[in-house]
Amino acid sequence: MAGSQSGDLKMEGWLHIIRSNRIGLQYSSKRYFVLEDHLLKSFKSMPISNLQEPGRSAIIDSSIRVTDNGRESIHRKVFFIFTLYNSSNHNDQLKLGASSPEEAARWIQSLEEAALKGGPYFGNDAAYSKSRWQSFRSSGSTNEHHNNSLDWTLYSSTKMDRVTSDVVAPSPWTIFGCQNGLRLFKEAKERDSHRKWDDHPAIMAVGVVDETSEAIFQTLMSLGPSRSQWDFCFYKGCVVEHLDGHTDIVHKQLYSDWLPWATKRRDLLLRRYWRREDDGTYVILYHSVFHKTCPPQKSYVRACLKSGGYVISPVNEGKQSVVKHMLAIDWKF
Repeated sequence: MAGSQSGDLKMEGWLHIIRSNRIGLQYSSKRYFVLEDHLLKSFKSMPISNLQEPGRSAIIDSSIRVTDNGRESIHRKVFFIFTLYNSSNHNDQLKLGASSPEEAARWIQSLEEAALKGGPYFGNDAAYSKSRWQSFRSSGSTNEHHNNSLDWTLYSSTKMDRVTSDVVAPSPWTIFGCQNGLRLFKEAKERDSHRKWDDHPAIMAVGVVDETSEAIFQTLMSLGPSRSQWDFCFYKGCVVEHLDGHTDIVHKQLYSDWLPWATKRRDLLLRRYWRREDDGTYVILYHSVFHKTCPPQKSYVRACLKSGGYVISPVNEGKQSVVKHMLAIDWKF
């Protein structure tokens, strides 16, 4: 929930403080946060008045930075993580989790705006800011916190973007069908291309869905039983390894009903990466990988996804979304 009063920046709502215990296992504590002007306050329950004393507080000045750590599961609950840290001391951090990517994006934007508008504090105020900021962190020695803290430099979206390509490549597409408003395209062969044309050109489906981009993103990321309600070939799936907040390795097993008779089932082992653009567009990228803990199984033929994914763009003031799904796959027939 966010609002403004008299032109002042204000943001408030429930977030989870993410901490690590002595053996390095993460846990979360739910708190109600209020960001007003340059002061971030937390409460164990929703405050009933502006005069209520917070449990913790921190001044958000120009030395504070915010980094997006992506999606993470803690005790089977999915959070969208972001970290506040002091630019003069990267060990001075506050790791927070929101229940949705949109909520996390709003908090990140509000905190960044507060930091940009807030000049540096000097003298006694600087000491106050430092001590109150550190009070957010879990107790323990500096060395213990450093060992358990998240290395924010590993999660740069710029670093990840350099090793991924767009879902929909700048290739010529030819429409080959349209059904119930869903347009179907295939990648056209370039006659003057010097690359060898294979038997598995990319196909793409484009349609408008009456749902928010966030809701569609959450649905596409799910690997639970509910996925089979809309993905007719999906049998079951799981996350094999969580690489970081935006990247993981997933295993999908498929039904064989849609395959030719007496054909073995197919499965896919994929590296999955996602990101959210500033305009609310979600991008999900996939490609096949090998992983030592998930070798091919005798009862399945492992298909090869050369590239693919989704682009979910909000339209009509966010009430609808244009969804593009691209796939270039070798089913190993």
